[in-house]
Amino acid sequence: MNRELSFRIARSSDFGEILKLSEGVYDGHDYLPLRYQAWMNMDKLDVMLAYIGEKFVGLVACSVVDEGRTAIRRAGRTLAEFRGQGVYTQLLQAMNEFIQRRYTSVCRERFTTSKSYSSLRKLLQLDILSAYYNKNALHLHPFPTTIQIEASTKEYLSDVIFTRHVVQKLFPNNLLVIEHFPIEPLRSNIDYLQQEIDLYFAVERCSEKDFPRSVSFGVLSPRVKFVHWSVNVYTSDPVLYEAHLLHQFQQAREVIKGDFTFDTFQDESLTNRGRRVLQEQLQLQLDEEMSKTPAKLYEKSFSRP
Repeated sequence: MNRELSFRIARSSDFGEILKLSEGVYDGHDYLPLRYQAWMNMDKLDVMLAYIGEKFVGLVACSVVDEGRTAIRRAGRTLAEFRGQGVYTQLLQAMNEFIQRRYTSVCRERFTTSKSYSSLRKLLQLDILSAYYNKNALHLHPFPTTIQIEASTKEYLSDVIFTRHVVQKLFPNNLLVIEHFPIEPLRSNIDYLQQEIDLYFAVERCSEKDFPRSVSFGVLSPRVKFVHWSVNVYTSDPVLYEAHLLHQFQQAREVIKGDFTFDTFQDESLTNRGRRVLQEQLQLQLDEEMSKTPAKLYEKSFSRP
């Protein structure tokens, strides 16, 4: 690129330009226009804009979580006519330099993507299943299950699910991913996310002396033209996994009361089970294009002078 880029941190008043940049992105499944104003009101979330002269050409967003240790790369956009010219690479560099200056305790960057990077450390990989629910279509009632899944409180997450014994069993590498957002299992991270998303937690019913062997997180995720319900299930038990999917689907129907896309994230070992639940039990049509590429979580260390 022969023309020099300039950068600045975004403001609420930039929303009009954000809308123009997002036009046509993801065929109406873009979330950025619906979350941008919430981001402007959140601490430890910064959006950096790139310009060539007076022309707005791209942005990248970043959150700082895990009690200040981790920068999470969020939305990234480049104007179509400037893609493939190094704009996004320079934006990331400028954002990372800003993050390291402003948040001195940050030591690493993490992000989820469908791409592969051999030069970076891959922490986790989750399969994705995406299916469309039409409220007017005929659907089978979910098959009954003997396992009872129920809503959980944030306090139960903190006091039970996020204790060391349960974390070691449920969350590989001390990580959980909610939608595409990777965090450590900490109450402060849940509080942070709830500033921008409607988050629903579910666990299997068990006695007070037993530890739960599963947990799922459901996110109501409106997009420009659609509504998504995104589910991340954590368990090694396929029966519990199935029960969580059915419970989260029922919760989505009760909350949305209309058509929606049902997205699930899970370990590869549970994906075939998920396909059967969505296609056979719920008679949903899978979006095979969305479902063929896993979400990969990468980490990059920040080097400081």
